[in-house]
Amino acid sequence: MSETPDLTNPDTYRFWVEERVRFADLDVLGHANNNAIGVYLETARVDLIRECGGFRDDDGWTVVLARSLIEYKAELLYPATVRVGVRILRLGNSSLTLGAGIFNGDRCIATQEAVCVIVDKAAHRPTPIPEPIRTVLTRY
Repeated sequence: MSETPDLTNPDTYRFWVEERVRFADLDVLGHANNNAIGVYLETARVDLIRECGGFRDDDGWTVVLARSLIEYKAELLYPATVRVGVRILRLGNSSLTLGAGIFNGDRCIATQEAVCVIVDKAAHRPTPIPEPIRTVLTRY
């Protein structure tokens, strides 16, 4: 995929998770803080990989976050339920780049481009994306 899709557009995503803004997520101004936004995005990334067949106890690999670029677009207040969309931007040999957006209704709160690396648990080194996982990832 050569051109980055508009991550602020909810129609860009096929995979969604729902998150609830907790009181503990707030900063002193009453906004969901940057750490909470990161956690919402992490939940969506992990759920996507699980949906594709990863993160099983017998996997010899895991996923690590190598790069994260979050752009904050709007404030998010408590109480709220948000939807987090995730899509594949690029599949490499041992890495994948994900695009994500957090939405309160159709309003985009934040976007993320995240580079994730598949790592062999024993060797602590990058390893190719398992073919069954790769096949499912291409749907997103």
